[in-house]
Amino acid sequence: MPVATKSLHVANSFEDLMKLVDSDGTTLKEKHFKGKNLRMLCTSAKKVLEVADMHKNDGDEERSFFLYMRYFSMVNYIRAHKDYKKNKDTYDKLMMLEQCARVMDTLEQQKRSLLKRYAILKDAKEAEAKERKAEEAAAELMLKPPPPPQPPQPLEPTSDGSLTKLPAVPDVIRPFETQLSSFKLSDMLQDKDTKVLIMDARPRRDFLDSHLKSSDCINIPEEVLKPGIIAEELSRSIPEESVELFEKRDVVDYVVLMDWKSADVPEDNQAPLKVLKDAIYKWSTQKVLKCEPMVLTNGYEDWLMHYPMHTTNAHTKIPEAASDPFVSNYSNSTEAVYFPDPDNLFEEASRNSSQQGKPSGPASNTAAVSMPLVDRSKKPSLFNGPVSNSTGLKMVNGGSFKVPDSTGTVGGVFHQVDSAPKPLPGGPFGGLSQDSHSGESEATSLEGIRQTENLKQKILDLTKDQLASEKEFELLRERKAREAEEELRRSVQEREEALQAHVRQLEKERAEVEQKVTALTRSNEQYEQKLKEKDKELIRIRQLNEEQRKADKEVHKLREERKRREQQEREEALRDSGKTVADKAAVPSPPRSLKPITNTAANNLKSQGTTATTLVERPQGVSMRSNNNLSRSRSFPNLSMASEESASESIGPATSVAAPQFDRSLKPSQSVETNTAVITRQHRTRTGDGTRVRSNSPSSGREFQRSAGLRNLGNTCYMNATLQCLANTIPLALHFLSDRYKKDINWESHRGTGGEVAHEFKSLLALMYYNDKSVAPKAFKSLMGRLFNVYAGYEQQDAHEFLLNFIDKLHEDLNRAVNRKGAPAPLPPADEASLSLNGRINRFWCQHLDRHLSVVSDLFEGLLVSNLTCLVCRKSSSSFEVFSCLSLPIPAISGSVCYLQDCLKLFLETESMSGEAAWDCPTCKQKRKAEKRMIIARLPKILIVQFNRFRCETAWQSKKLQTYVHFPVNNFDMNSYVDHTRVDTQHRQPYNLYAFLNHYGTLATGHYIAYCRSGHGGQWYMYDDASVTEVTLSESDKRNAYILFYTSVDMRHQFISQS
Repeated sequence: MPVATKSLHVANSFEDLMKLVDSDGTTLKEKHFKGKNLRMLCTSAKKVLEVADMHKNDGDEERSFFLYMRYFSMVNYIRAHKDYKKNKDTYDKLMMLEQCARVMDTLEQQKRSLLKRYAILKDAKEAEAKERKAEEAAAELMLKPPPPPQPPQPLEPTSDGSLTKLPAVPDVIRPFETQLSSFKLSDMLQDKDTKVLIMDARPRRDFLDSHLKSSDCINIPEEVLKPGIIAEELSRSIPEESVELFEKRDVVDYVVLMDWKSADVPEDNQAPLKVLKDAIYKWSTQKVLKCEPMVLTNGYEDWLMHYPMHTTNAHTKIPEAASDPFVSNYSNSTEAVYFPDPDNLFEEASRNSSQQGKPSGPASNTAAVSMPLVDRSKKPSLFNGPVSNSTGLKMVNGGSFKVPDSTGTVGGVFHQVDSAPKPLPGGPFGGLSQDSHSGESEATSLEGIRQTENLKQKILDLTKDQLASEKEFELLRERKAREAEEELRRSVQEREEALQAHVRQLEKERAEVEQKVTALTRSNEQYEQKLKEKDKELIRIRQLNEEQRKADKEVHKLREERKRREQQEREEALRDSGKTVADKAAVPSPPRSLKPITNTAANNLKSQGTTATTLVERPQGVSMRSNNNLSRSRSFPNLSMASEESASESIGPATSVAAPQFDRSLKPSQSVETNTAVITRQHRTRTGDGTRVRSNSPSSGREFQRSAGLRNLGNTCYMNATLQCLANTIPLALHFLSDRYKKDINWESHRGTGGEVAHEFKSLLALMYYNDKSVAPKAFKSLMGRLFNVYAGYEQQDAHEFLLNFIDKLHEDLNRAVNRKGAPAPLPPADEASLSLNGRINRFWCQHLDRHLSVVSDLFEGLLVSNLTCLVCRKSSSSFEVFSCLSLPIPAISGSVCYLQDCLKLFLETESMSGEAAWDCPTCKQKRKAEKRMIIARLPKILIVQFNRFRCETAWQSKKLQTYVHFPVNNFDMNSYVDHTRVDTQHRQPYNLYAFLNHYGTLATGHYIAYCRSGHGGQWYMYDDASVTEVTLSESDKRNAYILFYTSVDMRHQFISQS
């Protein structure tokens, strides 16, 4: 329910209000602001704003306007303070500076409203002043005592000669219980504890056109209010919707009666309000009211003027008021007053004077000079009707009149002229003395006539002024009602618009919350799915660990069995040869070397003119057998026993046992087919000089299916997974297993190892290819630890870094380039500038091949071009970079899934260089904004792709990106990412994935697992260190991919053993 606007009480005009505002601002600056803390002033400004909002909500426009202006004065002072800029944001927040726009709008609205209200107040005061002035003039005129009439005029003679008194005027003031103002009725309706029943006695048509907007208001039509009717008959005559409440009149606390304009219950028994009150209060015996019914002062018209918003129709037509009885009666009475004609009086006076000469007695003399009497019985009385309560005169004690002022109170008192017949000075019949019968009586009569005429005219003028004032007041009331209705409509519309805006804001916020809830729900589902996959992975890892434990236990059991069996076989062999174990212990062991000769040492011997197969003489007394209790794989020959036998054969005369003679020419020699992808396995053989040669091939042949697993030597999963991917790179493995690498060894490279890395890699490949069980790469790790200190210990390392270091050393060992030592001759600047981009690429690639040519560069190396272009002069510059592993960034997109194609697009995206990264343009001779673009100029045969999952956030902390990168398995065409319009290079066949490396966990505590495609059927195997499991590739297996291995060549192969 809207709050009613309070009346104006602070100032009489808008100018006076602004003077108060200006005076308040000056006082604040001079007395209250000086020496105050700025934070305290901000808090005070906030409190002033809150109090202003409170007065605005209470409907007090003047006080809220005054306080809003005080708030602006405080804000201006604070913002002009010298300490304001030091902490601007804090002070703005303390004094709620963001509310200034709203306060300014409110001030504009209140200014317009106050200007209108002050104008209305001014008009009302002027009208009230006019009315008061007219009433004061009338009262002053009536208070002025008229001259004594000569002769006295009777007031109201009747036909029988007696005088009538003025009719009694009812007192204006009534007890409180019988009258009720519109304000009091409004308060009672708003009070929930007070039950009120309003009975509207206006005609039915007027009630339907407009009535009080309340459920407690009923209509008792004027048409049914006949004199003598009782409540039971009324209940049957009133409209049906009013019957229910009418029957509950004895339950409510108050019953209020009203018609159009009555201020109280009329005394006339025919009046509708009088009939209604008597019916429900005086004559009703069945339902007794709690208190006497009250009448709404000035009726429905007064309610319509004060509360138009609480009516069903504020523009209803008010019936015309009946003519004022006082005015009409007074006009009639003034017209009926008899004024004697001066001519007739003069004639009568002449006749009387002519008769004075006749002698007569005292009685006759008195009768002869008596004044003429006016026959008042033939004239209407001065006041024929009751005096109006609002404008008429009132009879009070002792025959005096009260003159009511504009407010209805008694304004003044004047004495009534006594019109009763009095004895005349000349005798009982009013005769005049002979001394006073002259012209004095005529002059007195004429003066009385003139005063009466003047009084009549003044009264008529005052009546006209009063009617004009009432008309002006009625117009003003209607104007105020219209403005109040318009203001209410505007307020309701503004409130409605504000509520609609608030509803739209709430709907928007609800939509945002629903989107967030949906996103969180989707994210939770994804996390739950990940947790389920992790749980499955943990279960699978536990199963694999359990299987590994069982397998290790079985292997240990078999090893113990094999040791026992070998011991028995040795003992039986000694017994068969005629020697006992004790005799064998007495025979000194043949000498053996402490360490087998390495490939590097063999090469050194070869360079000195000796053969690589010559054995170094072992020190005397050193046993060939070592009792270290190490287990040996069944796929390996007993090398220690073979060395002892070889030593026995070489020593010959030192032992009593003759060495058996074998015709090695009858054995097949070891051969390798280097031009085919089919490799044959052979048994161990001896060279012609009797030296034992170690073969890594098993004695039983089988078709190759997969490589053997690699044991974890202590956080070496990064090395094992990388070696498995390289071992399944068939072109590289064939190059080493066929011994073709030996022709490429670079003995003179200072960055290489003289073929040591190549030989050790070949030995490890042979063990992995020709063994069913797992292999421990101890020698390989020891070699890498000597070359790189980071691999000497057992800490976790990065597989990508290990891959680059290893293939770099492998390339240096096998680099067979002719001009690898010489630097390329540069071109003259003119020739260099004349070359196109394609020409510069071809020239760089040829120079690179002249210095770097190996199986590693042939398989893995590609070419990148970094092109810089100045945005001012369009000068371009190109630099070239050879890559063996393409490192791609992962885009920072919403969600946790992206594609390999997205990473490539981000890598090849044009980069803007400005600011500190601007390019020093050689043409402009200064730093310029430039564009940098990466171009793939040449694609390798084997494409290795690494994802940049690790990012350094601080100097001591790195973060791993867990984004799932989708990547294709088959038919991945990279030609679309090569700019063939600018680079003339060959098209590669679509790439097929043959291996990838996964990383789980963090950089410091993670774990690496390799997935490789192997065998003739292209089955996928999971290499988890020593555990090798055939799997069907799924999305969960690819989720943590770190390094991808693609090939564009046919890698179909098979191994066939040969007896």
